[in-house]
Amino acid sequence: MYPKTVIEYNSFGRKTALATFVTGSLIVALYYYTAFSGMIFVSLFFIISFFLLNTAVSVSLIKLLLKNKKDKKSILTTLFLMSLNLPVGYAYLQLGFKIYAHTIN
Repeated sequence: MYPKTVIEYNSFGRKTALATFVTGSLIVALYYYTAFSGMIFVSLFFIISFFLLNTAVSVSLIKLLLKNKKDKKSILTTLFLMSLNLPVGYAYLQLGFKIYAHTIN
């Protein structure tokens, strides 16, 4: 069930990064096209759950990096891909705060 090899960890980390980006983008697009204010609560759940998942995967990859020096490049590449979600997530979070502030006024 859990990843055991470097290849499995890298694959899981990259899939997690892609799933996070695609899901966040879909939530923003759904709100943009429907203006359904309930999406704010969906996005809050998404942010919390994927933050925890990405943190757990990143910590696991860092532990693996410290143990396994020969696969350093592939692990660092996966960590880099996962870190690319940070500015995107921050932008989505700021957008969500603006939408939320606009809906309660």
